[in-house]
Amino acid sequence: RQALADVAQRSLAAARQPQAKPEQALRAITRAYVATIDARSRRDLRQEALALSKRAIANKNSKLFKQYSVKRGDALSRIARRFKTDYRTIKRYSGMKRDMLQIGQRLQIPTRHPEIVIFKGDFELLVILDGCLIRAFDVATGKDGKTPEGRFEIGTKTVNPTWYSPNGKVYKYGSEGNILGTRWLAFKNTDQHQGFGIHGTKFPESIGTQASMGCIRMRNAEVEVLYDYVPSKTKIRVLK
Repeated sequence: RQALADVAQRSLAAARQPQAKPEQALRAITRAYVATIDARSRRDLRQEALALSKRAIANKNSKLFKQYSVKRGDALSRIARRFKTDYRTIKRYSGMKRDMLQIGQRLQIPTRHPEIVIFKGDFELLVILDGCLIRAFDVATGKDGKTPEGRFEIGTKTVNPTWYSPNGKVYKYGSEGNILGTRWLAFKNTDQHQGFGIHGTKFPESIGTQASMGCIRMRNAEVEVLYDYVPSKTKIRVLK
């Protein structure tokens, strides 16, 4: 605890240096946030980190992103393929509401692969880009600690998923029995763990509790944001 407190204190001091650039400050405050144990202090740091995140994303000199100027004949899907990312990811980082592009429009394209970190005890899911906190979400986890801990990877991603329940029944999206909400991000199966994933929910009141059969639950509006930020093969760490 003392070692973590020391890391948090040093990192927080570095983040609040007047000369710190947005990306440097964000990386430092992310370290402080992850090292902070007290839940109330973490919440305060989370808001500060997310405010810095907006500044870092908008910073033209950030090494986290490549700024691309749209040229005649460009299409969002082709730009995404060229830079080996998803067009939805470009839209999110660039603040776009529609797919249509204009010549000269500036796009923010991530130069690093994101990572998902889930803190079971705090019911938090973080999206981290090269050591920098980009987004943070409240989640629900498995009853009786059933959400597995360890390192995983995003496998398939599905919009409006069908739920194949453990009892063998199949519930199409929109049916009364479907509990997956609007998005499904599967954990790639391993020998030890199969069938886990991150998904939306029809029970938003369960967020912040141990409520699922082991999966990570999110509010539908927020899992739709996460879906766009993280491509398949994104690494996941689930921590106690």
